[in-house]
Amino acid sequence: MAELAAAATSVFVDAPADTLRVQVQNRRTALEPARLAVLEYLRPRAPGAKAVYQVELVLEETLMNTIWHAFDDDAPHWIDLQVAVHPNAIELCFEDDGRPFDPTQRAAPDLPASLEQATPGGLGLMLVHKLAQSMQYQRIGARNQLRIHIARN
Repeated sequence: MAELAAAATSVFVDAPADTLRVQVQNRRTALEPARLAVLEYLRPRAPGAKAVYQVELVLEETLMNTIWHAFDDDAPHWIDLQVAVHPNAIELCFEDDGRPFDPTQRAAPDLPASLEQATPGGLGLMLVHKLAQSMQYQRIGARNQLRIHIARN
């Protein structure tokens, strides 16, 4: 399983720009190596523990939503992730060749009145909106680009 996950994730650090680039295949097994690469990149840049936790949540929710919902086929697709640490924010940029989807225009879902009425799923995007300092979406040619900024402190 670890070999499959490693093959589905490629990691690069752009030294001059000090930006982490991770290519994640649209497979669930690729999430953990991507998460570990982001944590390793963040460690020496010393963002606060709260920011790291928020980055992990946003990373997982965004990647899993893309893996599960963006593609119309079962063929391999690559999700490009860039992570950069700025003085006041951590920037995550996701790019994929999936169907167009602008999460910044998605209305918040109706919350269930009780636990009995709750169904699994559907709240991840709302969580990303709450944790993000800002979000910008663009469709560039045949690719989605989503930039999310998480407050560093």
